[in-house]
Amino acid sequence: MRTKQTMPIVVLAFICLMTTLGCTPTEPTGVTATQTAAESNSLQVGCTSNIVKDLVRQIGGEYVEVTAIMDGPGVDPHLYTPSPQDINVLTNSDVVVYSGLHLEAQFEGALESLVNRGIPVIKVTEVLENEFSDRLLQADGAVDPHVWFDLELWGRCGGWLAGELAQIDKVHAEEYRAAATEFQRVMDATRENGRATFAGIPEERRVLVTAHDAFQYFARTFNFQVEAVQGLSTESEPGLKRINELATLLVDSRISAIFTEQSVSDRNILALISACDSRGHHLEVGGTLYSDTAGPAGTREETLAGAVMHNIREIAGALDVQQLNQVKP
Repeated sequence: MRTKQTMPIVVLAFICLMTTLGCTPTEPTGVTATQTAAESNSLQVGCTSNIVKDLVRQIGGEYVEVTAIMDGPGVDPHLYTPSPQDINVLTNSDVVVYSGLHLEAQFEGALESLVNRGIPVIKVTEVLENEFSDRLLQADGAVDPHVWFDLELWGRCGGWLAGELAQIDKVHAEEYRAAATEFQRVMDATRENGRATFAGIPEERRVLVTAHDAFQYFARTFNFQVEAVQGLSTESEPGLKRINELATLLVDSRISAIFTEQSVSDRNILALISACDSRGHHLEVGGTLYSDTAGPAGTREETLAGAVMHNIREIAGALDVQQLNQVKP
């Protein structure tokens, strides 16, 4: 049994040993992931993607400190496998938040383990499964997880998150609910801004071809036809048949712009460009879109609203130019 007199000696000996060896304890990565709520006077929230991180910040405001595991525009949540260090970040959080609908498929075992350890784990799309399942899209025999592009539904997820945080932190329950109301307003305004931006583009020109099938909710919201080289998950690989099908569509519809994605390799897009070139049809990359992640920290695209508006501007700009350059047969 340690006594009060021996503890300082042990600590001092450890410090001396570390100094002698010329090393220091390893710093944890991320934003204060190992602080306790008492030390920082806020909830320490660990989450999966930076889209979820934005949602937590919008709802939690000054009452949360958030660390995202997949916190970068080039990270693919379909394929990302959490490291031991990532699990440590989540384990040391007061609350863990994730998107769900099998977006973070490689996290499922870790999330179940956290629940078993008594750590609150919030799935923000649970409200959609419970109350709006008829509005969830299906593809490749599974539920499409890219629900943040249905801005109304993502606003509902914000309301759900506010209710869950209010149960954990009752002191700030009203602030969370007020933030959710404001978040829904921002989502509605972003949707209307997008519809106004696309208003001048004829329906027959509203064809969006992307690297993987992440934009079905976006297409429903803004009245587009969307085609993708890959399926819902980037694990799927397109065959030559799919490349040729899309090349035929692009040539026949005289579509001259396609789009790459921040989190997906462009190799299949380049193959599609080559297939169109072989048929005498010039195809250009109209821009790079945010799909599974938001933008880098410190940019306006760091928020979902900013990332969506970036996509809208890229698509509208490419299709407007395409329409102006269209040569009638």
